[in-house]
Amino acid sequence: MMRLLKILPLFCCLVLTACVHDTGIGEEFDKSTKDYNRMLRWQEIPRAVATYAEPETRDEFMAAAQKLRTRAVTVTDYRILTTECLPEKETGEVVAEFDYYILPSNRIKTLTYKQDWAYRTINEKKGWRVKTPLPAFE
Repeated sequence: MMRLLKILPLFCCLVLTACVHDTGIGEEFDKSTKDYNRMLRWQEIPRAVATYAEPETRDEFMAAAQKLRTRAVTVTDYRILTTECLPEKETGEVVAEFDYYILPSNRIKTLTYKQDWAYRTINEKKGWRVKTPLPAFE
């Protein structure tokens, strides 16, 4: 019984540390996904790509961004519908809706963009990276 009482505080510390770690990853996930989607909404796609895209997919993201510019796609609003963060797997998923129009039309369209995220180390810094490329705004 005495041995259990000596180990119990250590166990409690470990559990609390794990909870703090998971909460930090979850809060960072929320911040990253909100920043990324806000940047897309305000046509800051190159900045969004540089900050949050996986290095292997940046060329694909930039090609999609160029198509959006060429076609004069304007995003008017966005909503994050769902978020799911799995800290133990270092993955997350976001479903967002974007309202947009393409000139010369003034008709607002809505597109659903499902984003897969991963918590990765890049250049010795951990952070959330979006793996799903930009959708085709059509």
